[in-house]
Amino acid sequence: MKNELQVSGMRCGGCELLVKEALEEVEGVRAVDASSLRGTVVVDYEPETVGIALIVTVIEEQGFKVKS
Repeated sequence: MKNELQVSGMRCGGCELLVKEALEEVEGVRAVDASSLRGTVVVDYEPETVGIALIVTVIEEQGFKVKS
């Protein structure tokens, strides 16, 4: 399943990498595409393994805000 999240606070490639690496550590996350220009994070994940709430938590733990 793919989900696109609106994320504020990402300013550069370093921010994108921080989010990408943190999410790739989560079991069930298959792929991540973070864009500071668009303010989005697209996550491809296995919903039976990981929920969107955990994905949001991981992004916010990196210092960014997920818009609902």
